[in-house]
Amino acid sequence: MCDINKTKFFYFLMCMAGFLVILMPVGTANLIFGYMLGDSPCTSCWGQRESMIFIGVAALFIVRYGIKGKFLAFLLIATAFGLWQSFNHISWHAHRDLDQGFGLPIFGLHTYFWAEVVFWAVVLLLGVIFAFAPKFGSFEKEMEGASFRKLTKFNLAAMVIVAFIVASNVFQAFVSTGPVPYSGQGDPVRFSLNPKYIIWSDAGWSKSWKSFSVLGPRDVKDPDFAFAPASEKLGIKFDNNTSNAPFVNIDENLKIANETKIDFAKAINTLDYINGEYVASSKWDVFFLDNNFSVKEKFLLDPYYSATINPIVAIIPYMNDKYLLMGSNKTFLRFAKNPNADDALQYAHFMEGADKFEGTGKDLGRGRVDTIRAKFHHILSTTADDKFMYIATVPNNKDAKTFVISKISLADRVLSAEFTPKANLKEGRSLGDLYITSMAYKDGKIYALSKKYNVIVVIDTNKEEVVKTISYPQSITNARSLFFKDGKINILSYQDNTNILYTLD
Repeated sequence: MCDINKTKFFYFLMCMAGFLVILMPVGTANLIFGYMLGDSPCTSCWGQRESMIFIGVAALFIVRYGIKGKFLAFLLIATAFGLWQSFNHISWHAHRDLDQGFGLPIFGLHTYFWAEVVFWAVVLLLGVIFAFAPKFGSFEKEMEGASFRKLTKFNLAAMVIVAFIVASNVFQAFVSTGPVPYSGQGDPVRFSLNPKYIIWSDAGWSKSWKSFSVLGPRDVKDPDFAFAPASEKLGIKFDNNTSNAPFVNIDENLKIANETKIDFAKAINTLDYINGEYVASSKWDVFFLDNNFSVKEKFLLDPYYSATINPIVAIIPYMNDKYLLMGSNKTFLRFAKNPNADDALQYAHFMEGADKFEGTGKDLGRGRVDTIRAKFHHILSTTADDKFMYIATVPNNKDAKTFVISKISLADRVLSAEFTPKANLKEGRSLGDLYITSMAYKDGKIYALSKKYNVIVVIDTNKEEVVKTISYPQSITNARSLFFKDGKINILSYQDNTNILYTLD
């Protein structure tokens, strides 16, 4: 008798949980927010509301037909999917400033946040309900061989109310969203029964499936590296004809003064001349070379320790005796040379060379540059003046027009400003047509090397303006790095499986 009472109590709790999940969040959102306050859910909000309805109905199915594995499985799957939906929705707005959000706030928090609370509450409630569950044999005994359970008055009342709320949601969804193929709106207008203000749209559906990816806007392919060409997957043609550049005028034309083939086993992705020696990198390998390009010292970075560093795209001097290494994902390592380094202490940063380099210590270590306008773009270049370092975006398979330079304080490595330089461009063109693979700083100006169209863009950082455009020969087909040595521009290109250093004048 005790087990039968426990079973009935279990079903009471299950009915109460399913009823409340639909009555409170779904009913309140539909009846009060929708009809009374005019709130109209966006596509994601509708998806979360549907998941709540599925959870509530699954719980009532258990109350009606008894506890079955398929009902429990569906309830858990719907909860997991709802958690993903709400987390995904929150992530779109989590970075926003104080009181910025979407939809009606409840106690200062917007509705999409409360959806996350509801789904976690379902997980908690399920745990509590099963804590009061009897032995599983008593569930069949309570059914007495019937195919469905007898309903109490409370069960019946709960199901009628739930049916009404579900029907009301169907009605509201039809009015505000429309029939197939319409799919709702990302930014819905206020709910209204007046046909004049009702908008049915299939824009979200039709756009989503043209380039569907579970990563959404983060489905950005890796940029073009010397060791990994990416023209095809990026959908970018690397044209070396300067006349096709986006600029109205080219102010200066450089010529090759000297050409040196570097006998090196790897494709060099970055090269600079720092403190009287060449510093090169290829993926996660870093080499310090003498003037004959012989390796003096080297290390192999562990890219996955702490803050993951994507392939190295620049190495610049930092605080006189140190260096800053930047990855294409805007994650960096501040490191220094030390022939007597404690390899056990430095083991975390370096897979090779931990006895000669330091990444742990004062003014050393890893960090990330957090940007705003460059958030969904990789970089292939970094340079610095006395106070700031600068990084520039490269176009990708999702956005081939945006070009942003981010200005980061060297003191704390925090974003200080972002800008798109003013420039005299041809009609319909943008600086995003360029593909900046390297930058160097000289006399208050950034010299940005574009592999595409074989141009060097000179940017005044104070005016935030392109003040000069320079072309370099078309025979340099895969420009990777630009640096100044002895007052002359040097460009490294990896072509025909050979690293070639060009000195220009």
